[in-house]
Amino acid sequence: MNNRVVLDLLIEHDTLTRSDVRTLTGVSKPTASLLLQRLEESGLVRPSGLGDTGPGGRAPQLYRINPAAGYAAAVDVRPGSVWVRISNIAGAIVAERVDQNDQAANGPDRAAAIIRSCCETAGLSPAQLDAIVVSVPGSYDSAADTLSYVDHLPGWQHAAVGAELRMLFTNASVAIENDVNLAAIAERDAARGESDSFFLFWLDEGVGGAIMIDGALHRGSRGAAGEAAFMLIPGAVFDAESRRDGALERLVGEHALRGLAAGAGHEAATAAEALSALLGDPTAAPAVAELCNRYACAIASVIALLDPARVVIAGKLARLGGERLSAEIARQLAAIMPAAPPLAVTVATDTPILDGAMLMSLEIARDRVFTT
Repeated sequence: MNNRVVLDLLIEHDTLTRSDVRTLTGVSKPTASLLLQRLEESGLVRPSGLGDTGPGGRAPQLYRINPAAGYAAAVDVRPGSVWVRISNIAGAIVAERVDQNDQAANGPDRAAAIIRSCCETAGLSPAQLDAIVVSVPGSYDSAADTLSYVDHLPGWQHAAVGAELRMLFTNASVAIENDVNLAAIAERDAARGESDSFFLFWLDEGVGGAIMIDGALHRGSRGAAGEAAFMLIPGAVFDAESRRDGALERLVGEHALRGLAAGAGHEAATAAEALSALLGDPTAAPAVAELCNRYACAIASVIALLDPARVVIAGKLARLGGERLSAEIARQLAAIMPAAPPLAVTVATDTPILDGAMLMSLEIARDRVFTT
């Protein structure tokens, strides 16, 4: 336990002296020295220069995590592209690759080939990977080892998809996770100091959600918690298309946004173009209000059930709309509910899905490496 505490402190602080270890852990001076010696002998920690000269005139030895002690991979799979990032155990990126073509996301075999290629770029063997987290725009049922809502990902619909990946990387711990759940992990990390209980509402070409409770993801019994596309709100039509794609998706997805833009006199090829046109046209305010009302109705249903401490809007459209979009959604929400939690735009980076996958992969890798 002491070993792991020291390793986690080194991850947090980058470098520590024996005195730092003693102060931060409360162990005795001999114990602090023994811990660092043992971790150095194990190859997990290495000396890293000298610190500032102390009162006695001697500069203390600094220690840091040995970055080559382990490696973690994050993989973002989406229609037409696979993005791979590899980091060492200290969290520094050692290689990154994006493949964008019609075949890139065609099943685990193709994703595995891109991971191997990224390893080659980093000068690593795939066997050196301790953890791999694969993000997919769908729901993963870990018990059944199957993905749902991935009709747009050829080659990922079959059973035992996780087992297939694990067969391809036998030395690594392999996990599959929903893309919006991973964006919520990135948000939790970026918004430290804010409540760790929140609902993340994903606004992009499609719509999605993630539920974070006390810093932990709530995935549901089949991994489908947060599938906001299937929510029913006023104006929703339930038919075969809604059953397949989601009733809310039909009201706020790309097709709906392009329709709202067209009604305001703007032709748009994408959801982002449609929203940009609506926000840039003062005469399109009614269409913006209608869109935000639909968002607010969906959020109101979530609040009624979960009562989250805060609501975060994320995704390409949330970043594009910024404070103006969030303010209008909040205004519409206040008109629906007597009391609503704060609503804000995500503070995570522009690549929250890959960042979240990397955070999760590093956590798994460190658990494996630090406890071996």
